[in-house]
Amino acid sequence: MNSAMNASNTQPSEIVTEFRDDGRVAIVTINRPHRRNACDLAAWTDLRDRFRAFAAERGALQLVVLTGAGGHFCAGDDILAFRSVLSDPVAADAYRAVIQQAYAAVQDCPVPVIAAVQGACVGGGLSLAMCCDFRVGDGSVRAGVPVAKLGLMYPTIQLVRLTHLIGLSAARRWLFSGDLVQAEEAYQAGFLDALSADDDPVAAAMAFGRPMMDNAPLSIAGIKLQLNAIAAGQLDAARDAIAEATRRSDQSEDYRNAATAFAEKRKPTFVGR
Repeated sequence: MNSAMNASNTQPSEIVTEFRDDGRVAIVTINRPHRRNACDLAAWTDLRDRFRAFAAERGALQLVVLTGAGGHFCAGDDILAFRSVLSDPVAADAYRAVIQQAYAAVQDCPVPVIAAVQGACVGGGLSLAMCCDFRVGDGSVRAGVPVAKLGLMYPTIQLVRLTHLIGLSAARRWLFSGDLVQAEEAYQAGFLDALSADDDPVAAAMAFGRPMMDNAPLSIAGIKLQLNAIAAGQLDAARDAIAEATRRSDQSEDYRNAATAFAEKRKPTFVGR
C-alpha cells in the first residue's frame, strides 16, 4: 500500500486544476479518459488533497466546477486498480478510506461545488457527483448504480444522499434494476439540478453558479455546514462548529458592509471576512 501511495507522488497528477476569473473559479478535471475517468488510488488521493487545499487556502475562490475529460464525468472506482489490493485486507481498507476521504473533502469544501456531468456518471462517480452541491448535465448523461449487477452493496451513506435527492421509490428502482438512467429522467428525478441544451456542461455549470458568487462567502460556508449536518443527521455533532460559523458571520466585515449597503440602497461588496 505504501508503495502505491508513494507512486502517486512521483507520477503526473490526473486531477487537473484550472483557475479562471482571477482565481474566483476553479475547474477541477478528472483526466483519465482511457478509463472513462474511473479513479485509481492516485487519482482519489489527488482529488482529496486538491479539495482539502481549497478549504485550507481558499483565497479568492468562490466557486468550484468538478468535471471529467473526454466526454465522461466519472465511471467510479477503477475496478482493475482496486482488484490489485483485494488480497491484502489492510491495503483494501486503506484504499476504501481514501475514497471516503475524497468524498468528504468535496462535500466539505466551503464554496459551492457544481458537478458538470457528461456521459458516464456511475457507481462511485455518482457518489462523487452527489457530494457536490449541485449537478448540471447535458443530454449525454447516463447515471446509475449497477451494484446489483455486480453482486455488491452500495455504501449506506451514499444511499442516504441518493434518497434525499430522488426519493425512496426512485432510489429503489435505480438500485434494484441497476440500469443506467438517461439525462432527462435523471433531471426529472431531481438528480440533475439543470439540464443543458448545449454540449458544454462546464460553461453551463459556471452560469448556474455565477449568481452565488455575488453573495457573502462566510454565509455560504456556514450554510453549507448546516445543510450537510442536516442531511447526515448530525446536527448535534456539528452544533459547536455551526455556532462558531454564526459568530464569525455576525462579527464579519461583510455583515457590516452589507448593513451599510442596505441603508444606502446599493449592492454590497463581499470580501470573505
